[in-house]
Amino acid sequence: MIDRNTFTVEEWAQIIAVPASVGALVVTADPSGPIGLLNEFQAIMKSMKKYVDAHAAASPLMAAFQSYMATKPSQEEEAELKQWAETQQAEMKTDRPQNPEEMKQYVRDKVGESLTTLRAKGADEADVSAFKAMMIAVAEATAAASKEGGFLGFGGVRVSEAEQSVLDQIKAELSA
Repeated sequence: MIDRNTFTVEEWAQIIAVPASVGALVVTADPSGPIGLLNEFQAIMKSMKKYVDAHAAASPLMAAFQSYMATKPSQEEEAELKQWAETQQAEMKTDRPQNPEEMKQYVRDKVGESLTTLRAKGADEADVSAFKAMMIAVAEATAAASKEGGFLGFGGVRVSEAEQSVLDQIKAELSA
């Protein structure tokens, strides 16, 4: 059975970061104003927690997510996570996506790496499917978190055409 200890700290960090990256991709499709951005980024974390809590009993991977979200990492793990984050930040500085298509490809690559890691470490297809479904849920919640195109909260649409386009791509790629 797969759990948090199945992975190295770096592998786990990558896996837990990917759903937020998918949500951030939706945010960048059609950036909102300051309040809208705040709502969208809050939606990423809230939707991850909601999905994990709803599926932890049926999925060892989601149970591992739930445990991770509910516990503070050890000092050693925290130091390793910090090192991983610094490495990721340095990597982004040197190879930063220059346009939306490069950003989409960057997130695609990270999603693919995470799915490969999950399978290599023994995750069954039910866990892989739950992980994909969580990413879709995060993307949908992020897109719906703020109205786009309005003025001072009036008018606008819940999900813009640009967000819907990214959402459709995410769904198609993760459903394949």
